[in-house]
Amino acid sequence: MSFTPSSPQGLSPDDALPSVEPPSAGFILQLFVVPGIIVVVVVMIWVMFNWLAQMGNDRDAFVRALARNNEARWQAAFNLANALRAERGSTNPKLTGDPELAKQLAGILDREIEAGSMNKNPITLRIYLCRALGEFKVVDGLPTLIKAAMTQRSDDEADVRRAALEGIALLAANVGATGASFSDDPRLSEALNKAAADSEPRTRAAAAVAMGVIGGQPFLDRLHVMVEDLNPDVRYNAATRLAHYGDIAAVSVLLEMLDPDEQAGVELENEKDLRPFKRAVITINALRATAQLAEKNPNADLTSLTESIEKLLSGNVNGEIRIDATGVLRQLRARSAKS
Repeated sequence: MSFTPSSPQGLSPDDALPSVEPPSAGFILQLFVVPGIIVVVVVMIWVMFNWLAQMGNDRDAFVRALARNNEARWQAAFNLANALRAERGSTNPKLTGDPELAKQLAGILDREIEAGSMNKNPITLRIYLCRALGEFKVVDGLPTLIKAAMTQRSDDEADVRRAALEGIALLAANVGATGASFSDDPRLSEALNKAAADSEPRTRAAAAVAMGVIGGQPFLDRLHVMVEDLNPDVRYNAATRLAHYGDIAAVSVLLEMLDPDEQAGVELENEKDLRPFKRAVITINALRATAQLAEKNPNADLTSLTESIEKLLSGNVNGEIRIDATGVLRQLRARSAKS
């Protein structure tokens, strides 16, 4: 039977408090030892993942894995791609600034080219290596990229060739196109001019970008020819690159790109669901090229482009296109007001 005091006044201080007993071993274990073990486990897991991450960025580990002809090379390729992308914008890149890694990857690509397999996996690996070499900020992989850009033994290898051209353009952007390794390399000129005259428009389009990034009068002269190409993607790429240098030869094609009713470039997209997206990309590229043209050539008459953008804004455009168009139009009007 429980007992309830009749009044609080009947309790002494000693009666109101529980008795004090020494803590049991189980209590001490729960209070101190178990949390300590949890902390140690968490720290060990963190150390383990940090160690694995360091291993994942190990140059020699990447190279060894990629050199093996097994399924593990694709995981290595995926990990390396992520590691290279993570260094974009870095002022002290560990991987993309490593000449030895560039040489080793170029060596794998060179062996794959020499092996000449036209099976899907070797082709895919060569495409990957071309694009990976473009991420570097050192030019040690350039000779092998040129070799890949000049090698096409079947239609299956055309994608490798285009990937090499894209890699060359990206590499030039990363290291600076004024480097002697680019402007003074006769084999590079040969590779790009050959690609610019190719029967496949996608190859010509890739060549136009590379030529525009590298620059130099011979390549710019070739872009003046390519801006008249019958294929829209080729002339669009040529025009946007010429605009980067302030060349008014780009104006007529930029007007075409800004015309929302122009469908020539859009219809090249085989997937109909992607055509609105391509239309948007063409327009945004034209707007940004117009801004570059206006900045690089302050004396050029860009009245036609101003009117075209005004017309574009009067229509049903939203999102990024409207934002970009509004900004470029403001730039063009401010430029006109100064002149």
